[in-house]
Amino acid sequence: MTNNFSDYRNADIFLIIGANPAEAHPMAMRHIGKAMAKGAKVIVVDPRFTKTAAKADIYVPLRPGTDIAFLYGLIKYAIENDLYQHEYVHNYTNASYLISPDYNFADGLFSGLEEKGGKLSYNTASWAYQKDGDNIKKDPTLQDPQCVWQIMKKHVSRYDIKTVSKVTGTPEDILRKAYSTYCESGKPDKAGNLIYVLGITQHSYGTQNTRATCMVQLLLGNVGMPGGGLNPQRGQSNVQGACDMGMLWNNITGYLSVPVASKHPTYKDYLAVETPKTGYWSNKPKFLASLLKAWYGEKATKENDFCYDWLPKSDGKDHSHMSSYVSLAEGEIKGVFCWAENPSVAGPDASHEAKALRTRTGWSVLIYLKTKQPLSGNVQE
Repeated sequence: MTNNFSDYRNADIFLIIGANPAEAHPMAMRHIGKAMAKGAKVIVVDPRFTKTAAKADIYVPLRPGTDIAFLYGLIKYAIENDLYQHEYVHNYTNASYLISPDYNFADGLFSGLEEKGGKLSYNTASWAYQKDGDNIKKDPTLQDPQCVWQIMKKHVSRYDIKTVSKVTGTPEDILRKAYSTYCESGKPDKAGNLIYVLGITQHSYGTQNTRATCMVQLLLGNVGMPGGGLNPQRGQSNVQGACDMGMLWNNITGYLSVPVASKHPTYKDYLAVETPKTGYWSNKPKFLASLLKAWYGEKATKENDFCYDWLPKSDGKDHSHMSSYVSLAEGEIKGVFCWAENPSVAGPDASHEAKALRTRTGWSVLIYLKTKQPLSGNVQE
């Protein structure tokens, strides 16, 4: 999330796609309601007519799996009607960056498609930025055909209202109304808040869905301003914390990778191994130093590597969700607390997880927060 719930009240327009906060996130919906009481508009895009849709100013029905067509149609509409945030796009996005002359997109395929071992995959070398030494080449006029802006315009050009309607099943008049309404957030005095959740992410192309939502918000200048932003609302008790607060097995707070004792025994080792030379994460030394100073206060100094030695280190083993259930099945893990989830129903490989839960070497406890669900294995309530 780029915003907190209390900031929702500053939004002028909400685009809620693949989410149903009225039922799934009632506390978030209270903050949306505060914005609505001040005149904020709400657009809900969902195959189902939900309780959130019932509160919306505009309900947009669409076929499942057609989110990208809807979002690309919104991008095309904003561009062709000159409703995007010019200053933001020019100065705070990569729109002016030049892509390799070898890049192309034709017949539904990007350049670099290769077959290896009977499988198709992309070699992304032709997708790289053009560089002058360490500096990325740019076209401030946004006219070069190889700049990101022109490539994006060409890519979304096919998503006119009629085509999007045909793909999504959404009536053209509803699409036009939703697009024009949300594009109002591109004005300097307006803030558009885009909310999504599992209806966007839980697809085989969930990453592409999410990237499309990011493109919309950057195009309209809705990131980094009160009430704006891109806000995935999580469903389970641990997910938001896992993403933002460093509760993943391989990340500490701020999406920094967990130090591995064998690879990163010292602060310098960590930075040497984990810091890219270019891009956003080239700032990792600053991010880590700031985090360690926040945790250890005045004791964290440059002379003692900001108390890096105090930071717990990983053993380097895979402790991800499915690997943990392998360890459970093999008896390495002796017990499991399942808090606000049911892995034998909702896990990526439910049958494997149910089998692991039935192991005679272990025990498990499922803690209910809502309604009871079918249990599997040697479970104690």
